[in-house]
Order: sequence, then C-alpha cells, then structure tokens
Amino acid sequence: MSSSSSSTLLLMMLFLLLLLLTSKLEAIPVLSSTSPSPGVRILRSSESIVAPLDDEVVFECETSLPPERFEWSYSNTSSSSSAISSSFIYLSSVAGKVNISHEYAISRLAIVVRPESLGEYRCVGWFGPLVVTSTIARLDLASISLATKKESHLNWRTEPGNSIIWPCGQQVQANPLASWSFYKNGKEIQTLNHNGTLILNNITSESNGKYSCMATNTASGVRLSIPSSMELHVTKQEGSKPPYLLFGQPTRQSVTTREGQRLLLVCPGVGSPPPTPVWSSPNVTAAVPNDRSKLLSYGLEINPVQVEDAGIYICYLDNGIRPALELYINVRVEQAPVIVQAPWAGSLTNESDRLQLECQAKGEPKPTIYWLLNGKRSHEVNQSQLLSNGRYLVLKKVLKEHAGYVQCFARNHLGEHSAGTLLQVNPKLVNETDLVVSRPQRPKKLQIMVPPSAPNVTRLSDESVMLRWHVQRNEGLPIQFFKVQYRLINEGKRKMWQTTNENIPYGKPKWNSALGKNFTASVTNLKPHRTYRFRIMAVYSNNDNKESNTSAKFFLQRGSSLEPMPVPELVKIDEYSETAVVLHWRLSDDADEQLITGYYAYYRPSSFAGEYSKATIEGAKARSFHISSLEVGTIYEFKLQSFSADSASEFSALKQGRTQRSRLTTTEQPIQQKGGDRNVNTTPNHNETYSLNPLLTGTIGGGALLLLLLIVFSFCLCRRKNRNGGDGRNSQNKPRLAELREDFLPLAGGGGVPGSKQRQRSRHIHITLNPLDQQQQQPLDEKNTNTNLNSPHLEADSELVYFQRQQQNHPTTYDYDHGQRRLSSSSLRRSQRTLERTPGSNNNLQQIGSETTTTGQRVILKRPRLSSRSENLSTGSLNSVGV
Repeated sequence: MSSSSSSTLLLMMLFLLLLLLTSKLEAIPVLSSTSPSPGVRILRSSESIVAPLDDEVVFECETSLPPERFEWSYSNTSSSSSAISSSFIYLSSVAGKVNISHEYAISRLAIVVRPESLGEYRCVGWFGPLVVTSTIARLDLASISLATKKESHLNWRTEPGNSIIWPCGQQVQANPLASWSFYKNGKEIQTLNHNGTLILNNITSESNGKYSCMATNTASGVRLSIPSSMELHVTKQEGSKPPYLLFGQPTRQSVTTREGQRLLLVCPGVGSPPPTPVWSSPNVTAAVPNDRSKLLSYGLEINPVQVEDAGIYICYLDNGIRPALELYINVRVEQAPVIVQAPWAGSLTNESDRLQLECQAKGEPKPTIYWLLNGKRSHEVNQSQLLSNGRYLVLKKVLKEHAGYVQCFARNHLGEHSAGTLLQVNPKLVNETDLVVSRPQRPKKLQIMVPPSAPNVTRLSDESVMLRWHVQRNEGLPIQFFKVQYRLINEGKRKMWQTTNENIPYGKPKWNSALGKNFTASVTNLKPHRTYRFRIMAVYSNNDNKESNTSAKFFLQRGSSLEPMPVPELVKIDEYSETAVVLHWRLSDDADEQLITGYYAYYRPSSFAGEYSKATIEGAKARSFHISSLEVGTIYEFKLQSFSADSASEFSALKQGRTQRSRLTTTEQPIQQKGGDRNVNTTPNHNETYSLNPLLTGTIGGGALLLLLLIVFSFCLCRRKNRNGGDGRNSQNKPRLAELREDFLPLAGGGGVPGSKQRQRSRHIHITLNPLDQQQQQPLDEKNTNTNLNSPHLEADSELVYFQRQQQNHPTTYDYDHGQRRLSSSSLRRSQRTLERTPGSNNNLQQIGSETTTTGQRVILKRPRLSSRSENLSTGSLNSVGV
C-alpha cells in the first residue's frame, strides 16, 4: 500500500465520521439552566398542632447549615383569622411555660398548652447578617361542642328498599374533626357514615329501631353525646308514591372540603318504588362520570377531589312516577397555598440598580402574599415597594444592606408556603485596587437525623394495637432500627414512657417510593378501656436517637363494644419472581369498603414457626399487593386482616404460595439486531435487555470503524518500512526461522530398527521448543540451561505437569524416514538437555540417542503448530512436549 493511497483513505474516513456526527446533532438534548437553591435555607418547618389543655407539645425546625443562633417568635393571633400579624415577639426559655433547645442545625420549642400560649410560632436562623425564617405553625386547643342545644327527635316511616340518610352531626363543632359512633336501640352498630351523617342503604324490616349518635374528639378523647334521635319504621304500603323528602331532610346543601380528600355527596329522599339518583352539574365540566367519581345508590363519591370539582351539583330522584325530586348541592373545594413561581434574584446584582422580584401562588381561598428580607417585613426595608397585591417586590435602589435572603410567603387559613432566593450585591468600586470578588462557599453536606412521623394507631384486640408510621425521603443519616414507646394517660397523672423490647429493623437502605418508606409494628400487653399515647424512637448509624411526634390520644375499647370488621378472602397468590409474590383477595360485599381504611398482610416461611412479617396496604379499594425481598423458591404462608381507625378484623384463612425457583445461567447465542445499514450483535446477560439510541449506536460504530482503519493504515506503514530496512538493525531482533526449521529437520541415514520392519509403525516425537530461547541463548549453548527453565517469566511448572501426563498416556514413538538432511548437533544437544530437565523423559532420550548412533537411523523431531507467533515469542518457556 502506497503512502498516497493511505493518506487518501484516512481523509475519507475522517470525512465520513464528521458527516455521521453532524447529522445527529439535532438529537442531542440541550439542558436548560435552572435557578440553584440557596446554600442557606429552612429544610423543615414546624407543623400546626391541635392539643388538649395542659398537654406538652414540641415545635421543631431545621436549617441547611448550623446557624450562629436560633430564635423563636410568637404572635397571639386568633385561629379564625388569616391576616398576617406583624406583632411577633421573641421568646426566651421560661420554666414551666417555654423550653428552647438547640442541637447542631435543629431547634426545638417545647410548650405547655395554656390559653395564653395559643397562637402562631415561627423559627428564625441567623447567619451573620443573613436571616432565614420558617413558615408559621399554629397551636390550637382541642375542642368539641354543640352549635345549638336544640333537641331533634324524628319519627320516620317508609317502604323497604329505600336509602335513609340522617344528618346527626350537623350541629357539632370540633377541632380536629370528630370521629362518630352510632347506636341502635342503645347498642353501638357499625354502619356507613360520613362526617356525622348516618347512611342506611337498602333498608329492610330489620332496620326498625331508634337511632342515636355520639362524637369523639380525636385529640383529647372527649366524647359528646348528641341530644337528637331518629326512630325508623319500615313497612310495606300499597300503591306507588313519587320521590319525596322525609321531615328534617334538606333540599339544599353546602359542602366544603379540602383538595385531595374523599368527597361524598348524599342524595336524601324516598319513594315507592325506591327512586334512583341521576347526577348532573350546570357549571362543572365532565362532573360525572369520570375516573375519580363513583355512582352509589345513595349519593356520589369523588376521590380524590380537586379544585376544578367545585360548583353546583343537581341530584334527580326518579322512580317513574312524576314529579321527580331535585336536590341542589353547592360544593366548595379549598386548597392550601402553593407557590408556583419562586423569586429569583440572579447571580449578582449591582448596587444602585433597580430590582424586581416576582412570586406567584395558587390556593383557595386566594392566598395573601407577603415578603421578608433578612427577617424584616417589606415595609420595614428601605427603597422597597409592593405591587399587584404583593405579587412583585421592587427594590427601587439596591443597597448593600439588602444583601441576604429574600423570602416570599403565601398564606390562607389552611396554612403557609414559602420560597426564597439569595440576593448578592456587587458594591460600587472606589478604585480598581479595592475590587474584591467574593465567591460563595459551597454548602457542606449535612449529616442530619430525620425523625419518623407520628404513628397512626389501630386496635387489634383488647390488649394490643397496630402502629403505622413512615420516614420521609431524605439525605440524612441512615436509620438502623426503631423502638416503640407508649404512655398510659390517666386523669391528673402523667405516667412515664414505656419502651418495648423488640427492635424493628429498618431493612434495606432504599426508598419504597418517592414519598419515603412505611413501617408497621404491633404493641401488646396493654390494658383495655385505657387511654394511651405512642411514639417511635429511631436509632441512627451514629448510635444517636431521635423520637417522633406523639400520636393522638387513643382509647383502647373492649371488643364487646365493637362491631366486627369485614374479613378479606385470599383468592390466589401469584409467583411474581424469584423473590416476590403478588397477593389477590376479595370482599364478600363491595359495600364493606366504606368500613375499611386498609389491610394488614402477614407472611412467613411455611417451615418457620416464629413471628410473622407485616406489611400495610393503604386504601379500601386495593385488591392485590406485591410483597418482595423473599427467599428464592420458598413456600410461604399468608393471611390478611382489614382495619379501620377503630379496630381490625379477624384474620383470613391461611393460604400458601411460593416464589419462583432459581433459574440456571445459560450462555445465549448472540442476537442480531438490525439498526440502520449495519448489524449489531448483542448478547443479553442475566436476562437483561440493552437498547442503544441511534445517536449512541452511530457514534460507537463510527469510532470503531475509524479505529479499525487507523490500525490497518499503521500496519501497512510498518510493513513498508520493514520492507525498505529489512537488512538493518531491526532484523537482528527477528527469530531466525531458517535456523528454527533446520533444528527440526530429520537426521540423515538409512536402515531400520532391529527386530522390526521399516515403515510398518510410524512413531513420532512432538517437541515444542522456545524460539525466543533458541534465538537468544544460542551463543550460550554450553552454559547451564536451568536459568531459563527456572526464570520467573517462565511457565515451566504448569508445562511439566502437562508433559508428565503425556508421558503416562502415550508411549514413545519413532519415525524413520529417508532422504532428509541431518539435524545439527547443537540443536540435538539442546533438545536432549531440555528433555533431561523433564521428569520421566531420560529413558526415552537415551533410547533416541542410542538408536541414532548405533543404527544410523534417521529420527524426525516434529514441532506442533504454534497457536500464534506472539504467544510463543512471549512465554519464554517450554510450551509443551508430546512424546
């Protein structure tokens, strides 16, 4: 290959590669720059708390870096007001009232609930002149009361098959929302209810009786008996009646709910025959049906409700007899404030420039926006101005004192949300020598302890409860295990916290979902008819611990006072993978979903008699669940249990299932995938499938082609140089192939072996010598060859083993041939010495020498074909000897 043709080929290759890359440039995504988060910020703000009188609560906040100091501020603002208070006062630790403690980047404020301590609290962190402020957390007193003491005793009579809707709790005011108990003839019953409204679906003669209700405050445990009742008589009457309302049932309703909650719109009214509700809306687009709505015989369920679901809903009750009954429901959906566009000040702002920051928020009611600059309200900051009801903060002339942290807050009566930006001011220069460019330091990664959430409590039996909690997704210290603590609450006495003996393991260090990781544990040996509080203690990798917020007060009722929960039925268990299965179950009646909050799954290997592992399935509509982290090819036994906020059901019948057996690893044939104008061979490994996008495939293919052509070009140049300078210095390092071939030519002579016929049995001796040793050591023929055989670069040990095996399995053979040239004496001596170094070869070598000298026969010494030239030249050892 000439140099001109090689250069032309190289230029063509470069042109093809450039064309390939430029044709794919449009497929390369361009990442848009986003505003970076400030290094100093509030990581976790306190949450609002509702607690009973004389209870102790703890507010906690955490910053991204340890501040120089923490402070807490307080404002005594009424709970019904959503106005922004400017009269915050800073607190100090006062024995018996307020206790403030700090730990690294976390500050805690402990308060005893008193009338004078109710109000709003916020945390402030100082970093020199820079100040960050948390959102507001409210402290409210748990309460429950009647809006009016007017008694209502209803006497209803209707036909069977109708649905009865009795709004028992419409006159109750509670904070937080009350839980409800209903009674029939003085005995508690388990039935459908929604926020104090009793629902009797498809009534029969067995529904006859007198009904009453009772409300319970979930925070304080106070129970309130409602001075109202309803007596129901179910009788079959002759004739037909159009739909009508029973006495005390409203024709118009107003419902207020929060976004994300379950909304149930009930449609009261009876008739003969029972009417069917039909729903419509004049101002809600695609109100029904949709994927979030469900038509019921007594109402309409929307779960989860969204802001766009707000509007007027009309329920038509029709049983074929005119006139139909119309009921109107006005639905209002509230939404907590959320900032949809955070302020951004840029990387650097020049002193004396005008700066305008924008903050947009959504919420229902429409949130109010206010601004803080280093903890100061905007009206306290020089050169500041608010526009468009707080949407814009304008600094008419940026000053050095403005440098710091600017925060935007959106607020309504449901809470607050905040976002901030770091404002860096570039001061005016007096002269060039005074210019100092400061680079903000990169914040250090913190090792924080993120506590678990407060546990939810469910009754399991008269002496046990089930706790459910979660750990939010975070980058803090890993958790090793949990401990459960509980405390008995008596009137006027405070008991010590008790700790269970069981260590609840954290498990594998990965998150189950984007929200975090859920955990479940049971607590036994409790006393029935007592009130308890529970909390979770997390132990971290640094052997420190941190407790969660306490649960609401939980009253452990006796099972005799509770109606049984519906028991789920395990239908089948699918083998999902080698370490996972999928449970499938059903309920005897889908209407039982109204009584269920979720399910508990229990499982353990069938050969194991210890405790069951537990998993929690949230949601009453679930009918399957995936359980992972199981053993390969193992039979497990499973059982289920439904639960609500009050109690749990009996266990389902045990059912066994197994994981898939382990599959043997096999070598699969390469699979050819055609992509474009070339084939790509891929060999899947461990059942994984790899796919490449066209840009990556084209780039790799073009690079490989270019590399191959460069190698060919270099090889051609080397051959040309070798051809031109073959007699030069480089030829001294090449193996002398002619001498090697000469070493393996047969000895000259004639005749045969005594006692045998010539050519009858052809015997061969196969010897593989080391060409490099022959080339380099020829001048040292008379020296000791042990040095070569024992060199650290040789592989003599393994080759000697191979030679010994050959000696045992194959007897020595000779080959006599005429007309061949005589083997050189020096080559024969080297071969003889090599064989003498090999165990078990002395006799054969002596036999060869004796027969060669006495009979004059010719011996053919043949070498097997070398696997590759480079391999034989690099080993520097006796490769193999076959005799």
